[in-house]
Amino acid sequence: MNKKDPSKNGMDLGVLVNASPFPYLLLTTRFIILGANDAYLRLTGRLREEIAGRNLFDAFPLDPREPDTTHADVLQASLLRAITTRQPDHLAVVKYNIPVHTAAGLAFEERYWSLIHTPVLDQQGDVAFVIQNPIDVTELVRLQQDGQGRTVQGDVDYQIAGSVFSRAQALEATNRMLDKEREHLLNLFRQAPGFVAIVRGPEHVVDMVNESFYQLVGHRDIVGKPVRDALPELSGQGYDGLLDKVFREGTAFVGRQMKIMLQLYRDAPLTERYVDFVCQPISGAKNETAGIFIQGQDVTDQKRAQDALQASHERWERAVEGTGDGLWDWDMMTGELLYSKRFREMFGYSEEDFPDRIESWSSRIHPHDLPVAMALLDTAIRSRDPVALEYRFLCRDGSWKWVRSRGVAIGHDKNGKPSRMTGTISDISEKRESEERIWYQANFDALTGLPNRRLFRDRLDQEVKKAARAEHSLCLMFIDLDRFKEVNDLMGHDTGDQLLVEAAQRLAGCVRSSDTVARLGGDEFTVILTELSDLSYVENVAQKILERLAAPFLLNQQTVYVSASVGITLYQADATTSEQLISNADQAMYAAKNAGRNQFRYFTPSMQERAQHRLRLANDLRKALAAGELEVVYQPVVNLATGRIAKAEALLRWNHPTLGRVAPAHFIPIAEETGLINEIGDWVFKQAAKCSRQWQEHLGKAVQISVNASPAQIRSTVPGVNWLKYLEMLGLLGSSIVVEITEGLLLNASTTVADKLFEYRDAGIQVAIDDFGTGYSSMQYLKKFDIDYLKIDQSFVRDMVTDASDRTIVKSIIVMAHELGLQVIAEGIENDEQKELLRTAGCDYAQGFLFSKGINPEAFEQLMVREASH
Repeated sequence: MNKKDPSKNGMDLGVLVNASPFPYLLLTTRFIILGANDAYLRLTGRLREEIAGRNLFDAFPLDPREPDTTHADVLQASLLRAITTRQPDHLAVVKYNIPVHTAAGLAFEERYWSLIHTPVLDQQGDVAFVIQNPIDVTELVRLQQDGQGRTVQGDVDYQIAGSVFSRAQALEATNRMLDKEREHLLNLFRQAPGFVAIVRGPEHVVDMVNESFYQLVGHRDIVGKPVRDALPELSGQGYDGLLDKVFREGTAFVGRQMKIMLQLYRDAPLTERYVDFVCQPISGAKNETAGIFIQGQDVTDQKRAQDALQASHERWERAVEGTGDGLWDWDMMTGELLYSKRFREMFGYSEEDFPDRIESWSSRIHPHDLPVAMALLDTAIRSRDPVALEYRFLCRDGSWKWVRSRGVAIGHDKNGKPSRMTGTISDISEKRESEERIWYQANFDALTGLPNRRLFRDRLDQEVKKAARAEHSLCLMFIDLDRFKEVNDLMGHDTGDQLLVEAAQRLAGCVRSSDTVARLGGDEFTVILTELSDLSYVENVAQKILERLAAPFLLNQQTVYVSASVGITLYQADATTSEQLISNADQAMYAAKNAGRNQFRYFTPSMQERAQHRLRLANDLRKALAAGELEVVYQPVVNLATGRIAKAEALLRWNHPTLGRVAPAHFIPIAEETGLINEIGDWVFKQAAKCSRQWQEHLGKAVQISVNASPAQIRSTVPGVNWLKYLEMLGLLGSSIVVEITEGLLLNASTTVADKLFEYRDAGIQVAIDDFGTGYSSMQYLKKFDIDYLKIDQSFVRDMVTDASDRTIVKSIIVMAHELGLQVIAEGIENDEQKELLRTAGCDYAQGFLFSKGINPEAFEQLMVREASH
């Protein structure tokens, strides 16, 4: 007959269990009653609602009249074995009286039971619940005790309850209706997976053992012998004394993982085994102890697995703690949280200071970190994902340590919710300090401690978003220190750094704590004024900045004066994005600087137009050289003593296709800013060298040409044209070229600058200081770098005829230069009076429109030819 799966016929498994004639009780691993079928309820005389949800030993309390209270221990030990081993556990006979309702009230009936406890596992292999299957053997035990009238006095076999198994045939003649149940008990006894033995009398004579007992001790002749003779190797291991105590006192003994050494066959070595067992006294007719019922399990494999697991755990614990980490294990059901020794040592606690409770942990988390840590932990529990938390933890000495806890759920309850979590804890204080230090270095200026460009931009972006939401205004200021470069070059970088630090402090003192002062780099600072309700505050701050920075700075016992140029732009009046605000403030700052410095300027649309024009020039300049728009012209330099042309200066011109001739003052700074100056400067030099070579061939004499070298070009380490090798390729001497540089380049000259100037000198190239007198000068540098010429700036020459001060300056420069062995060239000569004053003062050379403007190479050559013919 084809059997079908009941579930596929729509039948409820619970209905089948409830309809079973065999009694079933369902228990949690904490002995809470989940349910019982009707057969169980009939057997125990209880209602389902009376026992459901209650603890087994609350629903069926011990008989208060019963002096021996070990029955509950025996029953509980069997349940725990089933849960621990995940295998069914059998109790052949146990006495447990149950309460019944009578007319006189609650009374206890004497009952004997045979029990099977079967664990049911979930998908993870954990015990989900336990099924108890009881058989009431009370009548059988009573019949064995009194033999239904038989004389049992002196017959110890009949006095021992366990001898029911060895005397089953006598009982069969007495009560055939119990045959089936007795046979069931015998089968249960023989086939029980645990070992069972019955010993009788004070000598503990072995009355009966099952197959499992033989498997434990070895197949030998033991029935009918005292334990000391049947198992002589137990002498000295304490088990004979244990049996004596149970027999003498009449109380059960429960042993867990007891070590026992057995000799399985003659001359065999002793074998180490571990057993869980119960020694339960068997009462006679007069309630005296007649024998002992021994039941247990061979747990050697389990013990060794536990030992191996423990050893592995200890190895892992030592390995983990060797890294400095602590371990923890949290029982979510009880709130118990176990901590390793290293965990407590990490924070300076002893076991007394730090109880094994979850509250010991949570109460020591920093209040600011606790909500986030608990929220992450709760999320991990609900999602069943591993969790990693970082928080500050209170040490015993009151300090805080940054830690990282990692955990993972390793156990679940019957509803699938995590019931246990284990993990590690690491001290990351040094790592956090390092990260904070790195973050600080990435976001703050190392010199002044102000926010740097990165953090400034982040704060500006945030303030723009906030202003858009709150509909209020904000102000951005760009601040540049006037003449800081001169102070830095003249007094050294250390003094310049001190100036920047004090300037930063003064700026911070001009604004509110909610505002931001940042250093972008060099001598450029920014200020963000937020949540503006009164725009007069902006002007007050700007004026205060000018006054504070104009006050003298005492640096290394020297008084230094600087000023500031401030550019101001407003959100939303001028722009609505960070990029545009930055561009506007920068343009306004340059407008303040170009207007005379030490002042502030608000952004205007015309500034934007000028900035866009400058940007277009930069783009056009990138293409100008390739497009042939750049041109080199040559201005004659006249020897004032002879009135004849002595040399020439190469001047760069830009013929823009739409703007026409662009002044060098407009495009040279752009070339320096964009880095084009290196390529353009090398091109000018090559043009000048070619002309010098050509004129030498055509005129029959060398014509020295001066070439202007930008400071950016001299300082650059980017490979370009090697001027000395180029001259050598053309067959020109170094004396064919004069390199013109500015004064500022010599102050605190870098190794790159010094090496390049010395290289020019050694090759015979002469060096001239252009625009002398307009910056900081030092006689020491003039001597150190072997300068050949000083060029007097045209600003002194222009008014020297009418201004006595300018005349005095010009004469002083000429005298000083001659005393140092230098020659002097005056620039910007426009009339004969200027020429005569310079010649009379002893000036060596002059150039200017009086003699000639800059002309192309062919015109310059013709000019030289005409002069030679006169």
